[in-house]
Amino acid sequence: MRVVAALAQPPLPQGGAAGRCAWALLLGLRAHGVDVRAVAARRGATPAEFPGEPWIEVVEVKPRGATFRERSSRVRMPRGELAGQFAEHVRRSAADADVVHLDEFETTWTAVPGLPNVLHVHYLIDQDRSAGRPWTRPFFTYLEERLAQRHALAGHPELIANSSRVAQLLRARAPRARVTIVPLSLDPRQYRPAPKVEPVAGLIGTLEWPPTKDAVGHLLQDAWPAVHAAVPEARLLIAGRGTEGLPVPAGAEAVGPVPSSADFFERLSVLVYPVSRGSGTKVKVLEAMASGVPVVTTSVGAEGIEPNDGVVVADDAATVIGATSDILRDAHERAERGAAGLAGFAARHAPEPATAPLLPLYEAMAGAQRSSSSP
Repeated sequence: MRVVAALAQPPLPQGGAAGRCAWALLLGLRAHGVDVRAVAARRGATPAEFPGEPWIEVVEVKPRGATFRERSSRVRMPRGELAGQFAEHVRRSAADADVVHLDEFETTWTAVPGLPNVLHVHYLIDQDRSAGRPWTRPFFTYLEERLAQRHALAGHPELIANSSRVAQLLRARAPRARVTIVPLSLDPRQYRPAPKVEPVAGLIGTLEWPPTKDAVGHLLQDAWPAVHAAVPEARLLIAGRGTEGLPVPAGAEAVGPVPSSADFFERLSVLVYPVSRGSGTKVKVLEAMASGVPVVTTSVGAEGIEPNDGVVVADDAATVIGATSDILRDAHERAERGAAGLAGFAARHAPEPATAPLLPLYEAMAGAQRSSSSP
């Protein structure tokens, strides 16, 4: 089986969330014996360090400018930066491929005519963000992303979701498409078991993303003061872009951006993530599980995760406070829940088991293509 993966971001073992997931996807496919080649878009802000693998091609992509033609293209081809030179690289790489795996909505513009294409949907923008104030830049960005999402769903009969909820939403919006659930994965070699000796809670994420910003607000205002009153020796660390200088209550520290999320999780005894909206599997929850760190989160935060004792689902402030306090004051509970989360990660979200559902999907797509091409 020969597969070309078109990636909207470079696959980086220690990059951003999308890059880490893309890296694990490729590792899983190769572990199954799939001849996979990746073509990844690099934007200006993306780090230049990439795995030195001959089967990964990184293509520089320039953002669209501000001319009238470039602005109007946002309507004709929303999120269409990958439609030009990058798409040509994908099509050349796919000359002898059986299947093209398109990762994220932007890559829909690189679909290869005449070959089976499958679109991998990580989340739905309208579930994660609101339009915001009319006629502002975020408002137009949101509209463009909604247009790109609608165009992509209309054009692909094969879709991949990483959770049953996203799959349900996709089936409602693209009723003629076949939707396959493929768990999100990470490379476990990038994470070390957290000692969990000290009672340290934490949350990491960029405040530029509304669901994370809301979760940080709920944690600092609604949950942490009560947790700290119950467990005075406990500390809370808030990390990620935009958290520097954030006003925090007693016992909490705003860390700001960190060089490595894996290193950050080593400092924690529990991830507390009271997120109230969003779609798809949350990478920070997977990272905590891979580090053997217990998780207290909501049903939204646990989306795509099989129930296990390492992830406590708490959908109200009182339950978040109680579960977090119990874990922080009890080292034995931390150890047991951390081990359960790590076992759940290894069974479902390590690269090889996570990508297993792709094999029959690829075979079915390639088989249908061969049948339709036969005289």
